[in-house]
Amino acid sequence: MKLLLMVLIVINLYGDEYFELVLKAYKNGLRPAPSNLKSLLYELKLEQADISKQKVLLGKKLFFEKELSKSRDISCASCHSFSKGGADSIPTAIGYKGLKNPFHLNTPTVLNTAFSKRLFWDGREKTLKEQAKGPLQAPFEMAITPKLAVQRIKEKVPYQQLFKNAFGSDEITFDKIAKAISIYEKTLLTKSRYDNFLTGDKNALSKNEKEGLSLFITKGCAGCHNGIALGGQELRKFPLTYHTIWSLSTPNHIEQIKKNYFDTLSLLNNMNIYTDEQKIEYLKSSMGSKNYKLINEGFFNHVKEEEKSKILTSSACTSCHLSNSTELKRDLSTKISFPFENKGGFLGLRSKEKYFRVPLLRNIVQTKPYFHNGSVDKLEEVIKIMGIHQTRNNLSNNEINKIIAFLKSVDGTIVEYIK
Repeated sequence: MKLLLMVLIVINLYGDEYFELVLKAYKNGLRPAPSNLKSLLYELKLEQADISKQKVLLGKKLFFEKELSKSRDISCASCHSFSKGGADSIPTAIGYKGLKNPFHLNTPTVLNTAFSKRLFWDGREKTLKEQAKGPLQAPFEMAITPKLAVQRIKEKVPYQQLFKNAFGSDEITFDKIAKAISIYEKTLLTKSRYDNFLTGDKNALSKNEKEGLSLFITKGCAGCHNGIALGGQELRKFPLTYHTIWSLSTPNHIEQIKKNYFDTLSLLNNMNIYTDEQKIEYLKSSMGSKNYKLINEGFFNHVKEEEKSKILTSSACTSCHLSNSTELKRDLSTKISFPFENKGGFLGLRSKEKYFRVPLLRNIVQTKPYFHNGSVDKLEEVIKIMGIHQTRNNLSNNEINKIIAFLKSVDGTIVEYIK
């Protein structure tokens, strides 16, 4: 609150337009990166001793230590490359002996995760220390046991002194290894022109970027992607709506279209129309091309083109759903749950509801491919999908480009708070 008041006093000097946009950003939960170590400690609720230079140095060495993988050929840094936005730029994470993540999950960025309240794609962990233990032990990642990790680190002479400097004792434990790595990760924070804009530099963003920031807020993106890291604060259901039609039309209109559709199908059963092509033409003329398009693209966008005619004119909803139910047939539940190919069949936390940790958007322009399984390469497509299925917005290309311009302004470099 104190930071907000100070910022508002400064930015109010620059005029209404700037003031209103920054105030709108703060009101919607957007916040700048800490300006110095004192601010960082305040944000992370830490004392300086918790994140001392000695602990950071130890954690950094362990972060790059390949001895912590069973095969001695990968480290934390192997998948979390700083030149790739803290991730690895591949659709699915690859670990021990070239094994891929069994759920086809990709590597989230390690940058700015200090500001996350949830970790992993399903948000199952709440602390970086516990999160760090996961990849170390996972058989398809670094595949090491706590006992072997401790043994390997004890064998390297410099570590005993480094642990003593950091923790006051040369005792090496798996818990301390994970803790040191997590402390180093808490320093992997970025700052950008966006932060300068929020703290008083009215010229830090271009007109296009400011308009993108405004759209980011007004179109609902900031409802989930907020806080310092623009995400990571909570679990959210994804997608809120799968069928495009639910997002792009009103409930009353949808009910009318569905009734018209099923009434037309009933009529077709009593008519001498034999080919699927003829039936489709009848549907179009009876329903109107606009409503037919909503049915076709909204409800059946997951169906292969060559199969659409048959499904649209015969089995319809029962091709995917149990009779008189919205529940998907068991064999389809993992295949068509998202508006993109669900490689790996992962459904997040509480799988039926599909809850995911909200991804961080700082440096998002560097961390393609996108979504939990890397199914989408282009940021333009990501924003279009999120607009339709999360915020009920059919964003124009111009709006999408402005939001991307804003996201590029959030792309930043790592700041050394502890030197």
